[in-house]
Amino acid sequence: MLLTIYIENVFPGEYGIPQPWYYPLTKTYWFGYDVKKNRQRTNEINQNQINTNTNIESNDNDNIHQEDIGVDIQNLSKYYRNKIALKNLSVKFYRNMITSFLGRNGAGKSTTWSILTGLLPPSSGTAFIDGYNIITDIKIIRKRLGFVPQYNILFDRLTVKEHLEFFSALKDSPPKLIEDETKKMLEDLGLENKSKNYSTQLSGGMKRKLSIAIAFIGNSTTVILDEPTAGVDPFARRAIWDLILKYKLGRTIVLSTHHLDEAELLSDRLAIISSGELKCIGTTMDLKHKYGEGYNLIVELTSISDENELRKQQQLAVIIHISNFTYC
Repeated sequence: MLLTIYIENVFPGEYGIPQPWYYPLTKTYWFGYDVKKNRQRTNEINQNQINTNTNIESNDNDNIHQEDIGVDIQNLSKYYRNKIALKNLSVKFYRNMITSFLGRNGAGKSTTWSILTGLLPPSSGTAFIDGYNIITDIKIIRKRLGFVPQYNILFDRLTVKEHLEFFSALKDSPPKLIEDETKKMLEDLGLENKSKNYSTQLSGGMKRKLSIAIAFIGNSTTVILDEPTAGVDPFARRAIWDLILKYKLGRTIVLSTHHLDEAELLSDRLAIISSGELKCIGTTMDLKHKYGEGYNLIVELTSISDENELRKQQQLAVIIHISNFTYC
C-alpha cells in the first residue's frame, strides 16, 4: 500500500504534478508548510529576478501591497512536442479583486488554469497561491481553491444539496459550517425549492449556477472561473454575476470570458494573453486610454436658451468636423 502511494505521487501519469523521489524525507511532508518563510523567499525572488512583464504592468497596482497578492505566477512556461502553450508568463492576481483573463481560443488560458489547479505540471517556472507553491503544495492549495471548468462536472445521482455538502466536506469543513454554508448558498442561488432535485433534473442555467456555487463552497480563498456564463440564458447570467460580486470580498477571483461586457462589468482588472504571453494588464479605463483606437470630440457652445437651436448647433459642429476629417 505504501509503495503504491509513493509510486502514484512520484509518477502521476499524464495528469498531475509529480513529487520529487525524496519527498517523504522533506520537512514539509511531516510538519506542514511555513507560509511566512515562503512569502519572504517569494518577495526576494520578485525583487531580484528580471521580470519580462515589467513594461506591461500598468500603474493600477501601485497602491496594492505585497500581502494582497492572492495568485503570483512567475515565469510559467508549458511546452508540448510541437507547440509552446505558455512562454514565461508572469502575472499577479489580487485579493478582493476580480481579474478577467482574456484571449482568443488557443491563447493559453485553459493551460494556465490546468497548471494552477494541478492538472498539468509546468515545463518551467512556478506559481504561488496564497503563498503556497503549486509544485510542492498542491494538496494544500486544493483545499483553498475553487474551480469552474468550461463544462459542468456534476454527479447524476446526487441532489443539489448533496453536491454542496460533498464538495464542502472535501475541503475539510466542519459539519456545522457545511450545514450553514449550504443553506446560505441555496438561498443566494434561489435554489431552495430545487435542493432535493438530482442534477439531471436541472436546466442548463441551474446546472451552471450549481457549478459556480461548488467553486465558492468550503471557504475557497481563490476561485478560478473558466467561461462561467457559457450557454446560459440572460436571467441565469445576471444571477451568476450577482453571486460572483457578492462573494468577491476576501477572495481572489479570476475569470475567462468571451463576453467583453461581462468582463467590463465584473472586473477590477483585465489581463490579455496571446500565444502564451501576457500582452497587457490594467484597469478597463487604463487600457482603453492607452490602447483604444479613435478620437474624442469635445464640442463647446455658448449659452443658448432655445433647446432646438442648441441641438442644431451641436449637429452642425459634428458635420463640420466630419467633413474636415474626410477631406483633409
